[in-house]
Amino acid sequence: MDRQNQDETYQFRARSSNVPFSQNDVKFMDDFVDRNNSSEGDHHVLSTALAWSQNVSGVNADTSYDRNSDLTSRQNYFSHVHRSGQMASGSGSDYSSGFQLNQGREDGYDFEFVLPREDKYDCPICLLVLREPYQTECGHRFCQNCIKRWLRETESEPRCPVDNAPLGEGQIFPDNFAKREILALLVQCPNHKDGCDTQVVLKQLKKHLNTCEFAFLPCPNRCSHMPLRKDLTNHLEEMCPLRLLKCPTCHIELQAEYLQKHVDSCPLASVKCQFCGNEGLIREQLQRHLNNDCPKAVIDCEFKELGCKETVERQSMAKHMQHCQQDHMQQMCTTIVSLVRLLQFKPSTSCDSSRQSSTQTGQGEEGEQQSSSLNALSGLLQASMVFGPQLGQQLPQLPHRLRQQLSSDNTLSHGSSESSSSRSGEAMGRRDDERIASSRTQVMSTISMTSNHNPGVDLEGAPIVPLHQDFEFQSLKCQNATQDESLARHEQSLVEIQQKNDTLERTNRDLRSKVKNLESTIADIEGRTCNGTYLWKIKNYSKFRREAEHGDTTAIHSPPFYSNFYGYKLCIRVNLNGVDSARGTHLSVFIHFMQGEYDDILEWPFSGRIVLTVLDQNPVCEQRHHVIETLVSKPHLAAFQKPVTPRNHKGFGYMEFLPLNILDNSTYIRSDTLLIKAFIVNSST
Repeated sequence: MDRQNQDETYQFRARSSNVPFSQNDVKFMDDFVDRNNSSEGDHHVLSTALAWSQNVSGVNADTSYDRNSDLTSRQNYFSHVHRSGQMASGSGSDYSSGFQLNQGREDGYDFEFVLPREDKYDCPICLLVLREPYQTECGHRFCQNCIKRWLRETESEPRCPVDNAPLGEGQIFPDNFAKREILALLVQCPNHKDGCDTQVVLKQLKKHLNTCEFAFLPCPNRCSHMPLRKDLTNHLEEMCPLRLLKCPTCHIELQAEYLQKHVDSCPLASVKCQFCGNEGLIREQLQRHLNNDCPKAVIDCEFKELGCKETVERQSMAKHMQHCQQDHMQQMCTTIVSLVRLLQFKPSTSCDSSRQSSTQTGQGEEGEQQSSSLNALSGLLQASMVFGPQLGQQLPQLPHRLRQQLSSDNTLSHGSSESSSSRSGEAMGRRDDERIASSRTQVMSTISMTSNHNPGVDLEGAPIVPLHQDFEFQSLKCQNATQDESLARHEQSLVEIQQKNDTLERTNRDLRSKVKNLESTIADIEGRTCNGTYLWKIKNYSKFRREAEHGDTTAIHSPPFYSNFYGYKLCIRVNLNGVDSARGTHLSVFIHFMQGEYDDILEWPFSGRIVLTVLDQNPVCEQRHHVIETLVSKPHLAAFQKPVTPRNHKGFGYMEFLPLNILDNSTYIRSDTLLIKAFIVNSST
């Protein structure tokens, strides 16, 4: 654009005085463009200058001020705007968040318009399309917020940004005409970069954005994702980490991100025993199964507290007990010796004293001493057998000196057992073996001396049971008690499961009954609301036709319907293979009256007409040929009298309604469905 054309472009005349636009203003704009529009593509700078001048419609004739002195201030303002990018950048996208209109400050509309907009709709301050346009007394338009912010933030006397005329907030007013024109402009949806191709007038844009499928929405569960509206349902059902899901076993609702962690530790989840492979367990029963029932679980020997360090499967424990009886007896003897020392009991001294006294005082005193020694040793032996596994738990209750002595004795006993099995020649092992053997010899000699008078019974007359047999009996008794306890738990579980099953079955029966009642109610309501026009769909026509030909089901009845909501109750009867003389040749259709709730207030016999129609389902409407027959009531016939049974046995209709050779393989049957329509016309109403 050359200088001459620019001068012609900027020659505006004032509306009120027809005074030519000041050459100083033209010169200012020329200089501004020359300094800033160094590139042809810098449309922003040119737009800034044009916006400053293009909407100028003049100044009042009585307006007087020094344009030369004010030229510098306006030039500084435009230069500041150009440097800061305020006028070029505007407010950004009005729908930056995708779902809220113009968050933050409200400058002009920054949308992509379908048609090039006129420059008269641009705000000279924000350079965007006018939002809520206001017009000044000097004839210039601005955005409402832009001009009010300009007037409030101006430190000196506020003036018009375009012609620098004095201006106050009382001298601006809404421009509704320009507002209507702007809101009628066609714009692209702000979400067109995400796939929305909708073009809508600016006035309807907010309404469109409320339903736009390509708008970003925050997740209702408040997760960090923002899906498109069209993907929100799938996000909530499949993707959202905060959606609620039910545990498949315990049915507890958890957020999706925590579900897998819960499933891995759910107490009701099915698990498999790592030893025996039993898969019929739940996680909360697993530990009890391992502790009490699992036959292949590795457990400690029952003589662990007495020194046995073997670990075997539960099912092999009895075999271990049988094979290691000698070692276990050795450990019990060692424990007995330790108990004797702890209790300061000296059976050898008692035996020696009894022997010495036998030579001096006779057999009477010897028998009493031997009896007391034997009873004491027998008590210790029984204590070691019965409470042997619990001995280690009772040791902490003994004085420290006694526990230390027992610990040293057990260590010596264990070393003695190992040296005896390996038959090593260590001196300490031999001394310990000799000591233990001496104790056992003394005990056995004492028992043999006192039991010669009656073999097979003890001093109290009770039968003597061998030690290994008694131990096996105790072991079997313990196993039996464990199995009884496990059986009782399983029986209790079965009882609880049976009770739950009975409750669920009762609930299921109740629900089925309710569903059946609801279906009946819905069917009754549908029949009442048809208002005398009922359309009956006979699905699976070929199946019913075969049954009719074979004589299995010769007639089928429609659901009941009513002439009106409180009117006559009727149903349609169809013989798909005909009836009587029409059997095998024609379709037979009849009407039956049924007992209704309001029969007592209706007029009997029925008086009126009933129109029956077999509908042609030809896709081409012009080629449809419905078969229509009209029944006229005959009051003297039983079919039109008040029913005395749930469905009147007498019906009225046509035995030869439609030939079967025409009905079959025609458009009357489509998708294996036959349509029959009934229309009731009651002359009494």
